[in-house]
Amino acid sequence: MAQAGASAGHEAPRQRLMIREMVLENFKSYAGEQRVGPFHKSFSAVVGPNGSGKSNVIDAMLFVFGRRAKQLRFNKVSELIHNSQNHRNLECARVTVHFQEILDQDGDSYTVVPGSEFTVARTAQRNNESHYYINGRKVSTKDVTDMLKGKGIDLDNNRFLILQGEVEQISMMKPKAEDKNDTGLLEYLEDIIGTDQYVQPIEEANKKLEEMNEKRVSMVARLKMSEKEKDGLQGKAEEAQMFLDKQAEMLRNRIHATHVFAMKIEANIKVAEGKTSELKSKLEHERAKFKQHEKDLEAAEKKFVAADKAHAAVVKAMEAALEAYKEMERKDAQNNENVKAIKNKIKKLTDKMAADTQTFAKLEKEKAECEEAAPKLAAQVQQLTAEADSTEAALEEAKEAAKGEAEAHRQQLAQVKKELAPWEKKMGEVNARISVAERESELLQRKEKEAKQRLEKAQAELEQARAAAGGKEKRIRELEAAVEKRRQDIEAQKKELAAAQAAEAEADGKLSSVRERVVQLRADLNASQGQSGVIKELMAAKARGELTGIYGRLGDLAAIDAKYDAAVSTAVGALDNVLVETTSDAQRAVEHLRRANAGCATFLILEKQQHLERAANERIDTPEGCPRLFDLIKIKDARLRPAFFYACGNTLVANDLDQASRIAYGQDRRFRRVVTLQGQLIADSGTMSGGGKPQTGRMALGNSAPRGAATDARAAEAELRKAEQEADALGKALQAARDRVAAAQSALRAAEKDLSSLELEAPKARMEAEANAQRATDLAQRMASLQEATQVDAADASRVKELHVAVSKDKVELLTLQEQCADLTKRAKSLEAKIENAGGEKLKSLKTKLDKTRKKIEEAEADMSKKQVQAKAHAKQIEKLKKEVTKQGKDREKLEAELEECGKVTKSIEDDALLVVNQKAEAEAKSQETGAALEEAQKARDLLKRNYAIIRQTEANIEEELERLARVVREERDKGKQQLAERAKHRKKLAEVVGNDDLAVDDAALRGETSDEGLTKLADELNYKAAVLEAELQKLSPDLTAIEEFKQKLADYSAKAKELEDATAERDALRREYEALRKARLDGFMAGFEAISMRLKEVYQMITCGGDAELELVDSLDPFSEGIVFSVRPPKKSWKNISNLSGGEKTLSSLSLVFALHTYKPNPLYVMDEIDAALDFKNVSIVGHYIKERTAGAQFVIISLRNNMFELAERLVGIYKTDNATKTVAINPGRFAVPQPGGAKQAHKQQLEAGEGEGAEAEQAARLEGRPAGAVVQAAA
Repeated sequence: MAQAGASAGHEAPRQRLMIREMVLENFKSYAGEQRVGPFHKSFSAVVGPNGSGKSNVIDAMLFVFGRRAKQLRFNKVSELIHNSQNHRNLECARVTVHFQEILDQDGDSYTVVPGSEFTVARTAQRNNESHYYINGRKVSTKDVTDMLKGKGIDLDNNRFLILQGEVEQISMMKPKAEDKNDTGLLEYLEDIIGTDQYVQPIEEANKKLEEMNEKRVSMVARLKMSEKEKDGLQGKAEEAQMFLDKQAEMLRNRIHATHVFAMKIEANIKVAEGKTSELKSKLEHERAKFKQHEKDLEAAEKKFVAADKAHAAVVKAMEAALEAYKEMERKDAQNNENVKAIKNKIKKLTDKMAADTQTFAKLEKEKAECEEAAPKLAAQVQQLTAEADSTEAALEEAKEAAKGEAEAHRQQLAQVKKELAPWEKKMGEVNARISVAERESELLQRKEKEAKQRLEKAQAELEQARAAAGGKEKRIRELEAAVEKRRQDIEAQKKELAAAQAAEAEADGKLSSVRERVVQLRADLNASQGQSGVIKELMAAKARGELTGIYGRLGDLAAIDAKYDAAVSTAVGALDNVLVETTSDAQRAVEHLRRANAGCATFLILEKQQHLERAANERIDTPEGCPRLFDLIKIKDARLRPAFFYACGNTLVANDLDQASRIAYGQDRRFRRVVTLQGQLIADSGTMSGGGKPQTGRMALGNSAPRGAATDARAAEAELRKAEQEADALGKALQAARDRVAAAQSALRAAEKDLSSLELEAPKARMEAEANAQRATDLAQRMASLQEATQVDAADASRVKELHVAVSKDKVELLTLQEQCADLTKRAKSLEAKIENAGGEKLKSLKTKLDKTRKKIEEAEADMSKKQVQAKAHAKQIEKLKKEVTKQGKDREKLEAELEECGKVTKSIEDDALLVVNQKAEAEAKSQETGAALEEAQKARDLLKRNYAIIRQTEANIEEELERLARVVREERDKGKQQLAERAKHRKKLAEVVGNDDLAVDDAALRGETSDEGLTKLADELNYKAAVLEAELQKLSPDLTAIEEFKQKLADYSAKAKELEDATAERDALRREYEALRKARLDGFMAGFEAISMRLKEVYQMITCGGDAELELVDSLDPFSEGIVFSVRPPKKSWKNISNLSGGEKTLSSLSLVFALHTYKPNPLYVMDEIDAALDFKNVSIVGHYIKERTAGAQFVIISLRNNMFELAERLVGIYKTDNATKTVAINPGRFAVPQPGGAKQAHKQQLEAGEGEGAEAEQAARLEGRPAGAVVQAAA
């Protein structure tokens, strides 16, 4: 088993058919659409309780395969439609089987052959109609059966299908059928082996043979009686016949003498007429050719003019498209520059708006902060003032305490502060004005700074634009140079392409010619090597010099166009005849074949067909212009024409059977025999034959020399090898030329592509250079305005200047005030110090606190004043920025509108450019097509012009030669009339002597003489012989009436002998045919029988573990007389007849035969219904393992209730019924298998050792409960 698997692993996977799944819709117990499957490629089991619908799976398959309703146990097709309580009145049922062809791989995997999947479906309608479908296409039953048979399914014997209870019937068949409607083991095996095809032909051949034997016996009796009557008159008839023979010989000599003088005249006339016929045919051909050339030339001229106009129009359109595209490029570049400029403006404006908005926000924030800080500062001042007042009151109390000491200093200080207060007030106001002026000046100077930054950026952009413009100008010069170079390259590549194409055309022409010669030489060689043994023997004898006058097989001595192969092979039966010169040549050839025991042949004698020469050379008009088959044959040797006319006659060739029928059954009786191009023949009698596969290959094909004219096989092989070598060399040269053409075309396309790219890039670069130059000009023009923008506005400048002056003035005023009140300030500080010291530390600390508080009050008041002034300045600046931002927003909206308009322009340009590009590409493609068409039209026109002149000259030459030949024929015919009259007189007398049936005059002896002197001498000799014979005749006096009587008896005897000979030959042929059929049947049957018997023995021994089985012939000498007996010897038992076996033993015997037949003639799939019903536990396991391990090359679908059968399956299809409707589920049991020690083989062994007791009881219980056996599988399901 392992060895078989190993060896099979090395074989290439075999393509086979399998069923992937079945789809049942409302079929029998299946409601709705139910999918049965998918099935495993090798072993699938269908399980389910009794009555669940398992057997309906097989019924569904039988339904699709064409079984009638009654064969499925129903009366009508409509009864197959499902009908249950929940599903009533359904309109139709449908079963679809999904097939596919696969290539097996290791394990469960396989490869589906691409394109091999198909479905076969059948429907049953409520009105009892049924339809078949293949891949959804409605077909007939025959189409389905033919297709499935073609895929290897045995629908004739139904070997693939074993129904419930049928397995035992296979082994129970009788040895031989008792009548035609029965089937025995002999017929069963013979049908599978294929020898049943001989039964009917053997019976028919035997019947014909018996009838012919009876007919021949009566013919023998009639022949003996006729022979006795003939012998009684033979003496007198011979004497009278001798007299007539001499008289006829005398007259023939006279006729020969007149014929000698007419021979030269006839030869001259024949030569002239032959040349005239050929020249007329040639003239007619030339005139037809001339007319056709006139039409062709006129058409070619018109085609050339039209092609020229079309090409010019396409070129003009292409140039217009190119100009339009360049214009689109320029517009696009200009628009792109506009977009860039607008985007730059928008960016700058956006940046400015962002900066102004940021400044605006900052000012708003600072203004808000100032406005928010002012009340806080006022409250702080108020708080500080209250604190100062409190401190001052405390100070006053302290002072009051120290009044005496500091009174004088205080009075002085009050006087000084009184004097200093106006000065301090003025200095506070001046400081506030300086702070506000400096802030306002800073805001006004920021605008000038930003303008300078814009100016610097514009200067940098100007430099970049000028540099880009210069670079583009340089690129333009480079592109112009590259364009010129590419144009030169294109011209060079065009010349190279033209040269390469010319070389390719030359090489292709030579190669085609040589290949045609190779094909013809190979056909000649094959034909020569395929000659029959008879032809080989005759030609070999001719080559050795043993035979002369042999031309060869008639079909090998000429050729015909391949179009008429089937017609000539069907209509001309004499193509296999051997053509010889004379009767004696044929007799010697027959004797040689008899001596060499080389077989027999039919000979065609050329000298006997000379009377057909005139008919062969005659030109006749045929109905509907159909050619005569004889005229289509190319005969190299003109002497052989009568032989071919004898074989073909006036047979016509029609295009189809309709035309053939019109001609054959028409008015002209000369053309009753017509053959079609397809090989269908209407004979002279009106019978029609053909319609199957036509005969072909009985005559050489093509325009070369007839294959029979070739030299010996060695020369033909040498010539073939030389031609093949030449073809190989030319093939390499052609490939090199094609490579050269491809390289030139590739280089030309690349150069044209580069030129197109450069031509498009150059104007684009020029437009970009112009755009950069224009941008530089625009920037240069803007420089003045940008420089002006750096100049501060007169009002702002004046204001800044005023602020600077005011600040300087205020600072001077502040210094002046500080100088003016310096003494007072100094005196106040001195007095304060004295007062502070006067009150002690307490007074001093109060003073310090009061001073700090007052300083804070001053700072707060100054800060509050500053915030108020700053808020007013920010308000002015904010108002100005609002106006500026509003203006900038409007400017940006305007620029965005312009940008949007540019986008629309871009879209419009792109749409127009796409249209122009398509037009340009279409124009270029049309330009190539029209250019090629123009060139081709010009070449065709020039060629026709040259041919036109040649044909005119040829016509004139032929007409001149025809006039000369006509004069020669007239003169020669006048000379020949005298000789014809003399000869007619002698022939008339000869007819009176010998009768019209024997008027033939043998002129063979006259053929060797051609000179005038020789012919004169020959005439004298003939006249002398005639005179001698005339003298002898005068001495004889025979009874001439005896000749006629003897001739009648002899004719009767010959006719009866010929009838007997024909009957004997026919009887012998029928006997040989009968014996050949019997032998073919016996040999074929015994070969298959022995193979099946040996395999049966092996299979039975294997599945019964030691048993033996044998197929025996009841009659060993004639297996078909008594049939075949199937005997088996179960293990440990004696040989028994099948009828004496138990049910299980019968099942095993039948399965052994089924498996043996599978090995002999594999079927792609098998469907078996409960084949294990009668088997015990052990045998079920053996059969299951055999199916699993030995039949991997086919698909088995087993319906079983035995767990040790279906547990071995690779795929389980569960069938169950709920709500009176069958449903299915498919599982892979391998996913639920519990690994066992030792693997599957150990488990199998354990099952076998377990015996039959417990397994049988479990299975019986499962059946009684209406559930499938096998708890593991059932749980998995």
